[in-house]
Amino acid sequence: MHTNTLSTRFRYINTLIVILTTAIFIGFIIREYRDLERYMSYVAENGKSALSHAEYINQNMAFQLSRAFSAAPSASDEQRIQRDDICAHLESVNGVLGLNLTRQTFHGLNGTLQTRNPDCRSWVRDVPSLSVIQNDRHLPASKYTFSSYRGYIFNNLRYYIDLDNDYIYINKPIAANQYKFDNWQVRNDNAIDITRSAHIISIDRRALNDFLHGENVTSHVYRDGYTKKNIISMLTPVFKNGQIKGIIVTDVNIDDLATAFYTADRPILWRFLSLYLTDEVTASDIYFNRSTIKSINIIQYQEHLTPIYLLNIKLDLIYFIIDNLWLAFIYVMSTWLLCRYTKKQMTRHAELSKDNITDTLTGLYNRKILNEALSNKIDAMLKKNIPVTLVSIDSDGLKRINDTLGHDMGDKVIQSLGQAIEQSLRKSDYGIRPGGDEFLLILIDTDYAKSLEIIARIKENLRHTDKDPRVSFSHGNYPLKPGDSLESAIKKSDKLLYVHKRNKYGEAAQ
Repeated sequence: MHTNTLSTRFRYINTLIVILTTAIFIGFIIREYRDLERYMSYVAENGKSALSHAEYINQNMAFQLSRAFSAAPSASDEQRIQRDDICAHLESVNGVLGLNLTRQTFHGLNGTLQTRNPDCRSWVRDVPSLSVIQNDRHLPASKYTFSSYRGYIFNNLRYYIDLDNDYIYINKPIAANQYKFDNWQVRNDNAIDITRSAHIISIDRRALNDFLHGENVTSHVYRDGYTKKNIISMLTPVFKNGQIKGIIVTDVNIDDLATAFYTADRPILWRFLSLYLTDEVTASDIYFNRSTIKSINIIQYQEHLTPIYLLNIKLDLIYFIIDNLWLAFIYVMSTWLLCRYTKKQMTRHAELSKDNITDTLTGLYNRKILNEALSNKIDAMLKKNIPVTLVSIDSDGLKRINDTLGHDMGDKVIQSLGQAIEQSLRKSDYGIRPGGDEFLLILIDTDYAKSLEIIARIKENLRHTDKDPRVSFSHGNYPLKPGDSLESAIKKSDKLLYVHKRNKYGEAAQ
């Protein structure tokens, strides 16, 4: 009769469970989000370290060249023969002189040397030293370095520009009939003038001045004439006897940047990352990775790699969802299991509680329901002017039925009366069998007149179930007044019951 109370409690506890598990889930989601934010910082630091390593290689090559050029040993006969052999390999393609202009004909160098200086004797002595400028794939990192670089493989285009003898050596074979580096040779005498050619690789005046004073500089973002793509160049001066003799230039392109910042430990994340460098002076960007799927950027991370270069990292929401599907699964399953377990336990507890206060013969409440909690509930309703009527019911002639037809038939009479009572009451009412053939009804929001209507319903229901008929009853209806206790009200309704029984059967009525 009071399943709605259990249902309300169950919904309340379920709500608390959902709130609790959701709070825990949100806490884990926030932690995962912050971990990803910290990981973006790691990506930036890792890429910066890789670029620093490329810069170190540039500087190391410049140092080795400076030492080789400054040594200037006297030419031996063997060296003279070697130089003659080098000059014998001199080629000319479309007005450009040099070595390995179309293919590798001179095996002393892996790359291409281009010049417009026809005097081979003026620059041939530099050629043996140029082998230092090679692909850094084959250049081991120092085992004493503090760099966190751990084996990134770059494919840089690296070249040396000699200002004294006006030649350019590139570390890779470049066909002169496809591309000529003569944009550096802008003077009428085909000589290389760094002060006039610096704009080619987007070196501003301040950086040029710093370079001429021996500092390493980095260009702004510019469009490379050879690759036709946006790149950045690192420039390191090469000295001879304390004077700048040339420049080692390392181009950092899109592939190099992607290699530097690649998330090898999280390859799936890389597919959802967008990364680009912004030159804050020229407002130029180099995009070196784009998310394969675009929705909403859940993380936008920025960090200055240099005073002018800003790294931008954006992570797409879809990765965050995919990465936390396991967490969402645990959240849903744990919430469902907790709610299911709670319902099972509450139902079991309710059944045990109901068994404790339920009469096994009729299914109505037993006398244990007549407790302090019920008494307080009735007092509260009376204070709110809600009418409550107590009805005492007693079966008529049960002793005679037990004596003549047996106790089994007596039990059936009690069951029939209990069933009729249960069918006649509302969910808010209490039908109680204190014992024997006595019944007690507590009718909520019911005055005396309405209580008589309920008695009439009980009699009507009995006519449908008691076909013989054998069951009849007497009753006493007492409407409670403010100040009445439950115990006193029961006594008053009992008195009214026996008044009704005497009126029906006389003084000898049982």
